[in-house]
Amino acid sequence: MNILKGRTAIVTGAGRGIGSAVAELFSAEGANVIVHYNTSAQAAIELAQRIGGVAVQADLRIPQDANRLVEESLSAFDCVDILVNNAASFAHASSFVDESWDTYQEEFTGVFGTAYNCISAVIPTMIAQGRGSIINFAATLIQRPAVGFGAHSCAKAAVLAMTHNFAKELGPHNITVNAVSPGMTLSDYSLSVPQEMRDKIASLTPLQRLASPEDVASICLFYASDMAKFVTGANIAPDGGLAIL
Repeated sequence: MNILKGRTAIVTGAGRGIGSAVAELFSAEGANVIVHYNTSAQAAIELAQRIGGVAVQADLRIPQDANRLVEESLSAFDCVDILVNNAASFAHASSFVDESWDTYQEEFTGVFGTAYNCISAVIPTMIAQGRGSIINFAATLIQRPAVGFGAHSCAKAAVLAMTHNFAKELGPHNITVNAVSPGMTLSDYSLSVPQEMRDKIASLTPLQRLASPEDVASICLFYASDMAKFVTGANIAPDGGLAIL
């Protein structure tokens, strides 16, 4: 349908999993795509070549790297219409009594910090353009906490709060800010989880399966398109209904 024709999207963490699915879908719908990666170089470069995009390496925990990502995007395509903040760290499961404040700080930097740095870097361009769509990744862990993932859940909750606040502040500039909160998705991380646990989560889900990366990517496409031009501050959970239980 080419519903993103002529637009440029930065997709962070696009070398694998959900980010890769978002990049492929956006490209299929006509967008120019910046395929960001930090460590997944080969996969990101191959994806960019396949979809006619541009691969850019950056450690988004570092503000200067986020600024460079936007600068290289503008150099390649002259504008940035869409930012998908998919890249984030995911701390190993551990109980609160075994963690320290350093653990939480590190996760906040890797989850909240990466999204904040990218938004900070791209906002001057979007304000100057008079338009923009920012899509942040929260998590169903906010509504359905799981023991062992406190640091990640708290950091994602901060991302959701940032989404609401920035939606209000940036709305007058015709910039929408929305969130996606996936349930467990068939990606590198979930495939490292024991099959028994994956099966248990799927059985608890009304739709009786886990999300695919494409399920999540379709929500991002909706937010990025004109179908959602009057939607901001929203949070959609492609989790098969798990969060309502």
